[in-house]
Amino acid sequence: MSFQRLYRSPGLWLQGLGGLVAVAGAVTWAWVLAPAAALPTQAQAAATAPLADTGAGRWFADLPAQVDIRVSGVLSGRAGTVAIISLDGGPAQAVEAGDELARGVKLVAIEQDGLVIERAGERSRVEVPALAVNSFL
Repeated sequence: MSFQRLYRSPGLWLQGLGGLVAVAGAVTWAWVLAPAAALPTQAQAAATAPLADTGAGRWFADLPAQVDIRVSGVLSGRAGTVAIISLDGGPAQAVEAGDELARGVKLVAIEQDGLVIERAGERSRVEVPALAVNSFL
């Protein structure tokens, strides 16, 4: 193969250019993905505020939602037991045991006089309000 033929072949030029682009891309990605040389020391990490203490940290953290749960009543039938609740003053809705009420807030059990709620592995109880006794004397 003569030099003149190599010089005039556009296919070989394009192939060589493609090879250079591939090498440049590999070098660029190797530089981008290489681990950082200096990692923060433990003292520097302890000095910074925990992520959940900042506004953005609370927004993006995987923490259970703080939700106000109001129980209107509990209904039981052949199909099962449901609770009528309102979340954060919203409209009433029927929920069953095992339902996720909000992010990280789960309804564990429905009992006659209350609901068992689990937030971040901790269980708490929400009481069903007692009905007022009216006297028609």
